[in-house]
Amino acid sequence: QKTIIGKVTDSSGGSLPGVSIVIKGTTTGTITDSDGNYSISNVPENANLQFSFVGMKGQEIAVGNQTGINVNMVEDAIGIDEVVAIGYGTQKKVNLTGAVTSVNSSFIESRPLTNTTQALQGLNGVYINQAGGQPGADDATIRIRGIGTLNNNNPLVLVDGVEYSLNDINPNDVESISVLKDAASASIYGNRAANGVILVTTKTGKREKLKVELNSYYGWQNATYLPDMVTNSVDYMTARNQAAINEGQPVAYTDAQIEEYRTGTDPAKYSNTDWYGAMFSVAPMQNHDLRLSGGSENVTYSMSLGYLDQQGVLLATDAKHYSLNANIVFKKSEKLEMGTSINASFWDRNEFCEGSGRIMEYISRSLPIQPNVSYDDGTYADTWLTTPGHNIFKHPVVFATESSRNDKTQRALINIFGQYIFPLDIKYKLNFAVSKYDANQHIFVPEIKIINPKTNVARPFGSQSRSASQANNNNMNTSFFQTLNWTKKIAQQHDLNLLLGFSMESFYNSNFDAYVEGFLGNELTELDAGTINKDLGGTSTESKLMSYFGRANYMFSNRYLFEFNFRYDGSSRFAKANRWGFFPSVSVGWKLSEEPFMKSIEALNNLKVRASWGQLGNQSISLYSYLNNININQGTTFNNSIVGGSAVTALSDPNITWETTTISNIGLDLGLWDNKLELNIDIFNKKTTDILARINIPGQVGDLSGPITNLYGMSNKGIEIAGSHRNTIGKVNFRLGASVAFVDNNVDFLNGDVQYSTNAYGNISVIQEGSPVDSWFLYEAIGIFQTSDEVLNSPFQHIKTAPGDIKFRDLNNDDVIDINDMRVSGKSIPDFTYSFNLNVDYKGFDLGAFFQGVQGIDIYPMSNVSWPLFNGAGITKDQLANSWTTETPDAKYPRLSLYKRGSQINAKNSTFWLKDASYLRLKNLQLGYTLPSDLINKINVSKIRIYVNAQNYLTFSKYKVTDPEKNIGQQNIYEYPTTKILTTGINVTF
Repeated sequence: QKTIIGKVTDSSGGSLPGVSIVIKGTTTGTITDSDGNYSISNVPENANLQFSFVGMKGQEIAVGNQTGINVNMVEDAIGIDEVVAIGYGTQKKVNLTGAVTSVNSSFIESRPLTNTTQALQGLNGVYINQAGGQPGADDATIRIRGIGTLNNNNPLVLVDGVEYSLNDINPNDVESISVLKDAASASIYGNRAANGVILVTTKTGKREKLKVELNSYYGWQNATYLPDMVTNSVDYMTARNQAAINEGQPVAYTDAQIEEYRTGTDPAKYSNTDWYGAMFSVAPMQNHDLRLSGGSENVTYSMSLGYLDQQGVLLATDAKHYSLNANIVFKKSEKLEMGTSINASFWDRNEFCEGSGRIMEYISRSLPIQPNVSYDDGTYADTWLTTPGHNIFKHPVVFATESSRNDKTQRALINIFGQYIFPLDIKYKLNFAVSKYDANQHIFVPEIKIINPKTNVARPFGSQSRSASQANNNNMNTSFFQTLNWTKKIAQQHDLNLLLGFSMESFYNSNFDAYVEGFLGNELTELDAGTINKDLGGTSTESKLMSYFGRANYMFSNRYLFEFNFRYDGSSRFAKANRWGFFPSVSVGWKLSEEPFMKSIEALNNLKVRASWGQLGNQSISLYSYLNNININQGTTFNNSIVGGSAVTALSDPNITWETTTISNIGLDLGLWDNKLELNIDIFNKKTTDILARINIPGQVGDLSGPITNLYGMSNKGIEIAGSHRNTIGKVNFRLGASVAFVDNNVDFLNGDVQYSTNAYGNISVIQEGSPVDSWFLYEAIGIFQTSDEVLNSPFQHIKTAPGDIKFRDLNNDDVIDINDMRVSGKSIPDFTYSFNLNVDYKGFDLGAFFQGVQGIDIYPMSNVSWPLFNGAGITKDQLANSWTTETPDAKYPRLSLYKRGSQINAKNSTFWLKDASYLRLKNLQLGYTLPSDLINKINVSKIRIYVNAQNYLTFSKYKVTDPEKNIGQQNIYEYPTTKILTTGINVTF
């Protein structure tokens, strides 16, 4: 053994820092320093050194009797040999004819993620909306190329080819993610692919000596936005009284009570409580992942363990996640290969008994006059002063800390496969997988005494009796598929790849729940400790899929591409006569850059045009919807006794079948200057017909729900543009990327029907022909009345309308503001989404920044906080300072009023409250440093990298009511807030 020294340069002779040099078959290696020099010890004479660098062609050099090896590396055409996952296989990206976007492990590892759905943010054509940061429940909503149905719009997620949950895959176990966006790429998955398909490939071992990788980070979370409420009780009471005066109602608080609060000092009697400050704080988190991998010529293996401990920014919320990923592949011979893999996940999550949404409501309805004081005996101070609309004080701190809700979920995927190569190179692959899911929820509602600080009278806290409930949900899905694959190159010009397959899948779900009251105290919380009002229930369901599928790829002369896919699906969700469906797709591509007349363009590496057409399905409706199901919980009273009974409560259509989505796609891929500059453009038309929806029936038929039937139609048209550029300036390597996706949604056919969504103030959104789905349906606000004469000379809207109230437009000119003046006035679907990123590295330092943006989306924030003094709730400092008075005629809010208990003049669903929720957010910023190899090799470590990372720390938006990245369809803010996270971490490889 000896020491090898040398220098690595680029094609121009310049020094190349950061080049990886490894002794082949081992983990022993080093990297070049800032001047391109390296030194590696203990090298056997018969060894080969492997040199690799991003963007450069790898080289392998035999050591022999050399002691000095200098290497000149040349640039590689980036992406030419990149392989992406497709349905039941892989394909070179340069030969794709469908619309596929992907992300690899290097991008995922650059962001400390708590959920794998977050790894999809920034992928072109994929809209990711992460509405909150609750530990264990921060998975995002995923929409691929818009909303295509009135039913479930979630994409099909497959992990190593088997349907699985993204929430239960450790991001550190992911090797790559591919998103199949058009019919050409997704039709091989048939009637589950209409909303797109996400293929997750997990990490496997490689033929090398044992490698040990440790990735750890510690972080601190904080809410991105919390309302800035009025916490001074005197200011709140004065504002509430003014609202009552404006409404012509009695005031809520006397002058004596206000003065008592002004001069009082006992915090239990005269509080000025900041409830958001009491319920939210900075929360720690930590994550650790350990992976062992390696292999030989015959066996490769990988095993990882993951642990996440995340405290919540909201009091008494937390989650722990344990994950396991293990796989082994045994190569018996050149023809026979077999293996197995296991993915396992366990979540242990805690929160308030009624869920985080309800406690967010309690916080928003808590007032500064209500105390947050506890006593030594475990009791809490009650409020002695009540407010109309707020008769029961639901103390958020008590609810959060004294009650409990624990959710334990475990999910495991066991996958066994084998592959054999028959004569003529025909590959037969068999795969069997079992996915098991078990969930247990335990809820306990205690009895707590709260004490009136003036009278010392105690009352039971809350409106619920002391109780316990438990629910179990168990699913077991099995998947069996087998494929025949034949790849052949004929006469150097004809490349043929054929795939045929068969699959069977079954889905079994069961659930059980129990409830009991009558506990002696708060200490024993098990069901057996309860004695009265016992209740239980449970059910189970089962469904099956059987499918035949195939794909044919043909390439002529490395430039003319053709692909045909099909799937013939049978689903037990439909009646026998409508059970089977055929889903085909066809696509073509032309690699113009391979044409002889284009070869003279030296800068051109890749120019490809492609086109596709195909059909997909959606079967995501309730089971047995084609039958007149009998509701067994239909008892009645007979002779003063309850008699059990059953009845049909909803009609059915036995002829229903899956929805059909037809997608046309035209695309262009361009690569210039060794693919340092890349551009991808896709134009698509996605049209869904036979959308399953429940139709209304006349009341004369009886008190029955109408049947679900195939009826409606919807379309999404759009364009996606993505580009990237990488280069080197001196010793600085950088990469820039950007993408934008425009989607135009339209409801094409509703058979003359119109569907409204309503709230306490009437219609608020609508589904109607010619408009985007779930468009906001509102009155048009045109300002605030300033004088009584202006009110008298305007169309009539309410007998109590006065100066300071919102003024609405009379669109039908009948001199009355009523429902006939409501119109579509906003969108709940963005016009376009975009992202861009920057990555730079220099002498061991690396910097990465990722931005995500959403443009042209509206939100209607109706809640206890967004409207001042709503139904007994508080008021923000902004609303108090900027509500209309005769002295402030240009105020941005109307006069103070009682939005639910008063005239409700200003509570009409109108454009006055509609807000533009567009935003641009710095999703991730990371600075890292890789320690020099000559320093860490002394301790037998091949890589140490340390970093600091910031998520969601910078947001640009006009919307200031809540965090703009939220569930747009929810008009309130009763959601766990989004969090910004600061972490510091280390990556170590042995």
